[in-house]
Amino acid sequence: MRKLIGLTGVSAVLVLFANAEAKPMYAGLKGGVNIATLSGNGTEGLDSRNGFSGGAFWGMGFSERYGVRVEGLYVQKGAEGPFVIPGDDHAHDSIIKLDYIELPVLFTAGFPTGDKLAFNIFAGPTFAFNNTAEVEVPGHNETVDLTEGDVTIESFEFGAAVGGGVEYMLSSFALVLDVRYSMGVSKLVDVSGAPDNKNQGIGVMAGVQFPFGAE
Repeated sequence: MRKLIGLTGVSAVLVLFANAEAKPMYAGLKGGVNIATLSGNGTEGLDSRNGFSGGAFWGMGFSERYGVRVEGLYVQKGAEGPFVIPGDDHAHDSIIKLDYIELPVLFTAGFPTGDKLAFNIFAGPTFAFNNTAEVEVPGHNETVDLTEGDVTIESFEFGAAVGGGVEYMLSSFALVLDVRYSMGVSKLVDVSGAPDNKNQGIGVMAGVQFPFGAE
């Protein structure tokens, strides 16, 4: 059901863009770092995992100030810290790797400060599809698959993102930088009695943006 909701949301955005030929639009690429952590019971001893976040984006303006942007990102989430290997009574320093194909749908508001520089803020839902769910134990050369067994990581995650950015216009494209806080709304493991653990993180990405469409 959650995956169906995600696909429905993405389809609605694609229909919106398909009927926006007369609107000014832009597209681009960006990449950076996601400082990921986990929230909920049992996560107090975990540290953040610094992973990659990046991909492509496409947006359009509703007016001179307001618009919408949809992104297709590969985001590395998870955490680092003690993990008990099945069959072992001791916790070992591990890397919890939860990687996603994420589709944020962000509503934007821009604030130009001149011909070249503009600031913006954004917020909206995110639809994420799990690509990797495992725990790596470097000292033991062992990997635990979190997609097998009685308790597994959910394949779809619904969440939200909020943040701000800056654009610097050059002759035919713009340099962009944005910072965001993202959080999972749905639980990582949705079974009775499982802890209410969710993804969260701070992402910083830079890239290039190309305008096209109506002036």
